[in-house]
Amino acid sequence: MGLEEQSIERVGDRCEECGAKLTPQELQAVMESGGPALCAIHAAEDEPGLVEAETE
Repeated sequence: MGLEEQSIERVGDRCEECGAKLTPQELQAVMESGGPALCAIHAAEDEPGLVEAETE
């Protein structure tokens, strides 16, 4: 059996809400925040001011 390099804290590559594959930017945000693996749409639902601040 071969060994694979894996990080200690493995982050899922799919949104926990809808199952969509996360983009590299979404994965980075999840790793930095330590929060649940959410796509941008579902992350915005948890943090509604986030999307508004990004559009200004």
